[in-house]
Amino acid sequence: MSVAIRKPQEETFIDSWYECYLSERKKSGYVVTIDLSNEQHKQIWYGLRDLKHLLKASERGLKDVYLSLNAFEHGSRKTADLKQIRNIGVDLDFYKIGLSKEYVIKQLHDFVFSGSLPCPNIIMNGRGVQLVYSISGGAAPQMAYLTQYITNHFVKMLMPLGADGSCSDLSRVFRLPYSTHGKTGQQITVDLWTEREYSLQELYEYVPPLEKKRKTKRKGTITTLPARKGVMDLYSLNTKRKADLEMIVELRNGVIENRNDLTYIYSFTTALIVKNQAATLEMTFQLNAKLADPQPKKEVERTAKNAYKDAMTFFDEFAKNDYKRVGLPPNIIKPMRNDTVIRKLNIDFTQDEKEKMSTLIDKVEKQRRDTERKRAKRREEGVATREEYLAKEQKKTEDKLTILKRARELYPGASIRKLVEHTGLSKSVIGRLMKQL
Repeated sequence: MSVAIRKPQEETFIDSWYECYLSERKKSGYVVTIDLSNEQHKQIWYGLRDLKHLLKASERGLKDVYLSLNAFEHGSRKTADLKQIRNIGVDLDFYKIGLSKEYVIKQLHDFVFSGSLPCPNIIMNGRGVQLVYSISGGAAPQMAYLTQYITNHFVKMLMPLGADGSCSDLSRVFRLPYSTHGKTGQQITVDLWTEREYSLQELYEYVPPLEKKRKTKRKGTITTLPARKGVMDLYSLNTKRKADLEMIVELRNGVIENRNDLTYIYSFTTALIVKNQAATLEMTFQLNAKLADPQPKKEVERTAKNAYKDAMTFFDEFAKNDYKRVGLPPNIIKPMRNDTVIRKLNIDFTQDEKEKMSTLIDKVEKQRRDTERKRAKRREEGVATREEYLAKEQKKTEDKLTILKRARELYPGASIRKLVEHTGLSKSVIGRLMKQL
């Protein structure tokens, strides 16, 4: 038995770039613009009702303003607050490897024509090129692992064109269309390549099936996700972990103490996603280049190759064992526990950093999130918060005190038994309230 991703009931189309981000089919949560032209990093949040304001911001040609690919709870771009997956994006920094834009665009056309790459909905042109695939109707946050899996494989395919493989988290941002590049003064233009939006299932058909180490099926064949919970859990963990490791490097401005441990863990994690040694090495080289003190390339290559070999040995045994962790050979290297990764990297997270992580969290942060989740669920169910409950009980007490005071004014000298008759309050309640008078 297998689980297929539900396709939309009807095909959907876009007429302009903004429909990738906000439309009647994409209105759960908010997208956000971030102004990186100064140290304030001002953020502005946009829901569907704010579309005209987003378009005005785009038309103003603002300098170094970015727009989130996906939608979140208002005020938070943390992965934990993801509300709706709206786009898959791939960033091609071809200028870093000496390629021309004309060559890259021609290669993209060839990839699309051959059926090896789906046609992007929009192409954004600046110093580099950014590909955006619009998800029809948006996708639920629960499909994050599949979105990141697809993204990583598109990146693997496009690495010869300068694809950035060391940035795969769902909170990433691309430049706002028609904004201005601060360094070059160039305006970010947008080309609409195809109007038809994609379901995740359609995009998944272009990448290797989750449970296999083989080439993808040709476009047009029906591909389904395996029902095995183990393999889904594996990709969910590793796509989140890869994004977390990239986020750590970004948050720490590349200052990482245990660089070799980072290289091994990142390579092992990436290998289990892309299952390709060349792509694993290139993504690891890209991450290493973002360190404040990068390791020598030969050292990174040696560590990454060892990690890739260990990861593939694990995956082969995992597949033989019907995608179950219990019963695996004891002598193979398995994916590390989250607390082991944190210990290996020797990182003491700040609270703000913890909240930006998807899976690399300690027990305290896990408990905090669980408490927040339960609290939010109670609110949805109409259960009062503790503060509301205490306020309500205080109001009840004050009301009873008022009743008792009134009864004593009307019946001065009345016994507690008589006050029970006059107020309808119990003897114990009256006794307790009398102490407050």
